[in-house]
Amino acid sequence: MKLTRLCDRQVVVARMATVSGFKQAFSTVTTEMFHIQPMVNFKSGLDIGVYGKTYRFYTDGDIDVNDGDRLRDTLSGDTYTVKADGVSRRTFGSMDYLIIICEKTK
Repeated sequence: MKLTRLCDRQVVVARMATVSGFKQAFSTVTTEMFHIQPMVNFKSGLDIGVYGKTYRFYTDGDIDVNDGDRLRDTLSGDTYTVKADGVSRRTFGSMDYLIIICEKTK
């Protein structure tokens, strides 16, 4: 069974890659379906007096997502950054899925 049929948002996964020499930029790894849920009552400091919102992303277990990746929701245009140790692989019956903890950056 796949989690994809429960996912409702198309998200672009981008990863930091070397463009040329010492230059680095985010390049698109894949575009997949995700389900996004805000984490209630959880604020983290981005800067002095500025708080970011933290979200949980759910997707199939075979999708390649790493710490530090950027996820961009194609519907709203919002950008999220995967937190350190934010990717967890879970199993429920025969369904493998990922829970990804992200912080909204834009």
